[in-house]
Amino acid sequence: MTPACIAIDWGTSNRRGWALDAGGTVLERRGDDQGLMTIKASGGDFAASLTAFAQGWLGSAPVIMAGMVGSRSGWREVPYLETPTRLDDLWNHLAALPAVHGSPVRIVPGIARREGSQPDVMRGEECQLLGAQLALGITDGIFLLPGTHAKWVRLQAGRIVDFRTYMTGELFALLARQGSLAQVIAADAAFDPVAFGRGLDRALDPDGGGLSHQLFGVRSRSLFGSLSPETAGTYLSGLLVGAEMRDALAWLRHRGKVSRVTAIGAANLLAAYGAAAVRFEISLDRLESDAILPPALFALGRQAGLF
Repeated sequence: MTPACIAIDWGTSNRRGWALDAGGTVLERRGDDQGLMTIKASGGDFAASLTAFAQGWLGSAPVIMAGMVGSRSGWREVPYLETPTRLDDLWNHLAALPAVHGSPVRIVPGIARREGSQPDVMRGEECQLLGAQLALGITDGIFLLPGTHAKWVRLQAGRIVDFRTYMTGELFALLARQGSLAQVIAADAAFDPVAFGRGLDRALDPDGGGLSHQLFGVRSRSLFGSLSPETAGTYLSGLLVGAEMRDALAWLRHRGKVSRVTAIGAANLLAAYGAAAVRFEISLDRLESDAILPPALFALGRQAGLF
């Protein structure tokens, strides 16, 4: 197999890669847990790690990489582009690294928003937004990218004009694995839609108090039997997702009516946010990131004249 392009999403914890032919069709997909933190802990030899990961793909096909690999802690820090940023101009800012086994290597820059009281940044999500634009022709609208650090993004005329980040996934992982709440949450319990809905309702309750108060309720409800170890984790997830959506939609509605949002992510996260969208009375269109990210990276390589 001789690919025309190698697309890689290289994050903090995990890595995904695709070999694509000259028409952009995926020939092979790979994935592992060799995110940048693992690479840094083992000596920081990103080129050697890429060589092992992309064995059989390298040789002449260009490698187009997105994500935290271009961060300050990654292979090489690639400067952020500032909002407003045109998605169709990303190709013009690819950062070049030395070739690896004959394959040119490029990293897509992230996006920064410095206006307002708090700066915000993204790396990797900009390529998913490009993928949505290529797949659906969407150049205007509100986008949600759930995950460790969930993003809510305003897109206008094909430009990222504003966005806001929520540490929803990271908070859930920390609270569910250590501290007092971890003592009442069963590890690897199945998703419980009823408990998730209860968490959403609590987050929406105008008399529910602040998030830190609501979080303690996971423990107190467990002590008095209204949550079991099997449902407490999903209830916690509902609280966090509900708090995120309540704030994000309030922020967005200061700028106009919000009735439809396009969500990009993994199937399980899209399902959870879809349930939350019903509670918040918005329509949620869903795109799986695995389907739209490879074509976006392929398009960037082609626009840059790399193949």
